[in-house]
Amino acid sequence: MSVLELVGMKTVGNKKLLTEPTSRIGVFASRSEDPAVGIIREQWAMKKGRERRCIVGTFHSKAECEILYFVLKSGGSAVWFLGCALPPKLPDFCKRAIRFRKLLIVSCFNSEHHSYARSRYCAHLVDMCSNYLVIWSLNEKGMIAPIYQRACDRGKWVERF
Repeated sequence: MSVLELVGMKTVGNKKLLTEPTSRIGVFASRSEDPAVGIIREQWAMKKGRERRCIVGTFHSKAECEILYFVLKSGGSAVWFLGCALPPKLPDFCKRAIRFRKLLIVSCFNSEHHSYARSRYCAHLVDMCSNYLVIWSLNEKGMIAPIYQRACDRGKWVERF
């Protein structure tokens, strides 16, 4: 994988998370009405954190935010592609992760709010910067479906829950 050049992007945190030759897991999670899926997702995230793995995502949905929280809390690291401007305030768990060089937040936008197009762009960045993907509750007609299909067509390892 070639290194993503961060020209014109604003960042906060450890840029080495994108340039080091470690394996990065791209994560996408849609809503699920099944509480068992939430428990499995939480356990998965804590396990990846304990393994000191690095996840990459947009962390826009509630489920994705929970994955980010549990991975960071359990000792892992993350790269967060924002579909909007960098926020003026961050949650405490993000501040702590930045302080310990476990988080990189990336934005190439100045807008306060997400749009579908910017979210889709960031989702493609997640795919580009990850070695494999993990997708929770894939909606066959949703925004992630084309990313899933392209990854499968390229022979990229994709895990679905």
